[in-house]
Amino acid sequence: MHDLLYTFGKELGSKGSRRLWNHKGVVGALKKRTGAGSVRGIFLDMSELKEKLPLDRCTFTEMRNLRYLKFYSSRCHRECEADCKLNFPEGLDFPLDEVRYLFWLKFPLKKLPKDFNPRNLTDLNLSFSEIEEVWEGVKDTPKLKWVDLSHSSKLCNLTGLLNAESLQRLNLEGCMSLEELPREMKRMKSLVFLNMRGCTSLRVLPHMNLISMKTLILTNCSSLQTFQMVSTNLENLHLDGTAIGQLPTNMWKLQRLIVLNLKDCKMLVAVPECLGKLKALQELVLSGCSELKTFPIRIENMKSLQILLLDGTSITDMPKILQLNSSKVEDLPELRRGMDGISSLQRLCLSMNDMITNLRIDISLLRHLKLLDLKFCKNLTSIPLLPPNLEILDAHGCGKLKTLAMPMAILKHMEKGHASEALFITSFPGSEVPSWFNHRMIGSTLELKFPPHWCDNRLSTIVLCAVVAFQNEINSFSIECTCEFKNELGTCTRFSSILGGGWNEPRKIDSDHVFIGYTSCSHITKHVEGSQGHQKCVPTEASIKFKVIDGSGEIMNCGLSLVYEESNHVVIEGDSDGTSSGRALSVVESTMSSATRLLSVVLRYLWLGVVFFSVFGFARFYFH
Repeated sequence: MHDLLYTFGKELGSKGSRRLWNHKGVVGALKKRTGAGSVRGIFLDMSELKEKLPLDRCTFTEMRNLRYLKFYSSRCHRECEADCKLNFPEGLDFPLDEVRYLFWLKFPLKKLPKDFNPRNLTDLNLSFSEIEEVWEGVKDTPKLKWVDLSHSSKLCNLTGLLNAESLQRLNLEGCMSLEELPREMKRMKSLVFLNMRGCTSLRVLPHMNLISMKTLILTNCSSLQTFQMVSTNLENLHLDGTAIGQLPTNMWKLQRLIVLNLKDCKMLVAVPECLGKLKALQELVLSGCSELKTFPIRIENMKSLQILLLDGTSITDMPKILQLNSSKVEDLPELRRGMDGISSLQRLCLSMNDMITNLRIDISLLRHLKLLDLKFCKNLTSIPLLPPNLEILDAHGCGKLKTLAMPMAILKHMEKGHASEALFITSFPGSEVPSWFNHRMIGSTLELKFPPHWCDNRLSTIVLCAVVAFQNEINSFSIECTCEFKNELGTCTRFSSILGGGWNEPRKIDSDHVFIGYTSCSHITKHVEGSQGHQKCVPTEASIKFKVIDGSGEIMNCGLSLVYEESNHVVIEGDSDGTSSGRALSVVESTMSSATRLLSVVLRYLWLGVVFFSVFGFARFYFH
């Protein structure tokens, strides 16, 4: 029905020559300028243009009723081509004052023309443009609510937006020449969202109190050394990858803060004790803060805390509540009260902590804990009891680990009569690849073609699946997957992964089984980033082959999914029919990290998962 209405709307608009979206019709109107006064909307897909289109500076002069203007690319939204395909060799006159929506990808000029009047403008998008400032001077923009200037690498001046007091969202991601924000931005009392991710030249934030702001993203602002409060109503604060050395002591005022991300703040040497007063905080990320040596926060008072990540820090004096070693009898009552205070934790990461040797029994009081990350805790020898609802225990690199309790989740399944003998290494009885795999094929081979930019820094995981038919099989077989990726420039990378099997002793399987495994993409992305085609807009061909080694089982079906990590969710690319379309489908909306969300999806299709082996030979334990 939506397609039908869309087609009907296009036909209706075309008859009156009031809205133009067919690229041939748009090009004709721009060149000839016939009937310009009746044009209200122009939508041009620039990927349809085979060559650059030079236009006269007076192209838009007669379009006095133009309200909607969109120059975009359906093939690639990135800056893969050096210049915009629309060329104005003599400059551009733009004497328009009725425009509500202006979307101009890769706008070719240093600023919007002086004669443009944005009094009715509501939505402005000039991403990947050549602008150095939005327009000359300050203009009245009483209706402007949304501005996207992302990846405009030459932008250095925002004074043109100072009268945009109704502005709600401002996206400045990747504006690498922007050194500061104007002090007058404090008048933007309606601003809810500010994204400055990757503004590598940003040095300081002005003093301001933006009372409506809920989300502030300063990720990878590598020149930012100090942070000061910009709003007491913040809910999401991302300072990861900045050069800040400490946080302000008035952070306790952020009583609505839900997410505080300080990942990879390499210069951070201390966090204030007052963070323990943030009653609404659900996620605290300190991963990779290598200079952080103390942790004075009383987390037992943070009743809402769900995610706590402390891996990659230099913390030596961990709070008692996080010292998971078996404790003295006289300390147990206090520690149990503390455990009750953090019972809302869903994910706890204490990896690379040499102080942990044996987990305390009262860790089982963390009844909501789903992921416990203890990787590379080199002195950990025993895990006598686990939380009742734990789904993921990451203990790879724990070379001294000898004792591992059976998870309560498995005990519950056994009490219900489920056998665990045939359920091993991410496998379960079945004859079909689960429907959430985006690429599925009958047989043992997948031949795929991925779109440009499929392997960017958001790619976090490749999930592999094989369905194997058995007939009273008794052997020590294993399932191997060989992957080869090759792009049009000749760059090629290969790797192999074991999806299942490989036991020391033969086991009997008398039904078809589904094997699911995942692999980190770091070795793939590093290879691609080092190639000459990393920034080029080229597709990639992939050949994925599965086979049974040392056994007579037959691969019946196979599947693959690419999983991408976004700022607040995980997406799986492609269509469910096995073709790649580049559309994104949200998998799980939660506050958990990408690994937890992904594996929650995987484990939905498993009865039990006992041991998950990664490509690099580390053991991980997953329970559900």
